[in-house]
Amino acid sequence: MSRYIVMLASGNGTADPRIAKEAEALVAAGHRIVVLAWDRAGENPRVIEREGWRIEAHGPPARHGAGARNILGYRRYWTAAARRVAELKPDVVHAHNLDTVPAALKAMRLLGERPWLVLDFWEIYRESRALPGRGVVGVLARWAARRLERRSIPQADFVITVVQGQVYYYEELGAREVVVVENAPDLERYAVYGGPAASGEFVVGFIGQKRWVPSLETLMRAIQPYPDVRAVLVGGGPSEAEVARLAAGMERVETRGQVPPEEIPALYRTVDAVYACYDTSLLNWRTSLPVKAMEAMALGLPVLVSKGSWMGAFVEEHGIGYAVDDTDPADVGRAIADLATDREAAREMGRRGRAIAERELNWASAAGRLVDAYSRMERRDADA
Repeated sequence: MSRYIVMLASGNGTADPRIAKEAEALVAAGHRIVVLAWDRAGENPRVIEREGWRIEAHGPPARHGAGARNILGYRRYWTAAARRVAELKPDVVHAHNLDTVPAALKAMRLLGERPWLVLDFWEIYRESRALPGRGVVGVLARWAARRLERRSIPQADFVITVVQGQVYYYEELGAREVVVVENAPDLERYAVYGGPAASGEFVVGFIGQKRWVPSLETLMRAIQPYPDVRAVLVGGGPSEAEVARLAAGMERVETRGQVPPEEIPALYRTVDAVYACYDTSLLNWRTSLPVKAMEAMALGLPVLVSKGSWMGAFVEEHGIGYAVDDTDPADVGRAIADLATDREAAREMGRRGRAIAERELNWASAAGRLVDAYSRMERRDADA
């Protein structure tokens, strides 16, 4: 049965490919989609028409990363988006991340007859660095986020999370159903590469947003004792300049800035292993399934991830790389040296990772779980 779905997004609707991937999967299943986005920088047209769906820009000018200073902007976006949802009268309100949920709840009050509610969480927002981290403002922001979670999650027909490791969090908050829809790669774009050559230089790559400097510095220091190992750090992000500064004082470390998404699969083919370590003092990262780790698996490359994380346990259980102490250059160096010394073992790790990607960690499978969740909701509605 075709459903009319309105999605809410606190970004401009084109910045993150996940919105388009979900919209296209649902359109292919016969649904109609409108995305109400907050184009803070005013970069996009008022309406963007896509094949079978569209993006509408709403809300005031604002700056990303402004924290509590954006609260008035958020309130204006929530009000504008809620009113537009009420005008559109959809069957489903699908809110991306907790910072759009106030608009979804307001819209449902305006509509009167309750539509379905889907909450799509890309992270545990209460633990996000998008919120102020310190002082009274930080305490109040996290209290407000927790209160909003407790209020909204039990109302949702289902909750989406991007990783199995966060299912428990939403279940404990009263979610009726939690569906895992990983931000997994499209295997057509990430055709298997096959891993490191039998000999020669061994290259460890980090390809993504440069945010957590300590783990990247650990990687740089880890390779210094190994003259046949090189590190390549590619991507933009708030710490790009600091990472470049540190790399300038190291041997065999290459840095590059932001690259277009279409170039990323080719970049992976220039490395022999992928480094995907993050700040595990944060609950989001302890429970995460990094996109770059899934991309490495799709290409048949071994991965290095943070010890003490959900992904670390996954990597060790399946034998697809190493979980390392990303605060200890010696520990990271030993893992890299093992991969560089036993290239066939490294390739076998990559083959096991590729098998998992083909079986379940790919976008076709993840999109199927999203579409199936909507189908189950339809059946429940028909039986009611």
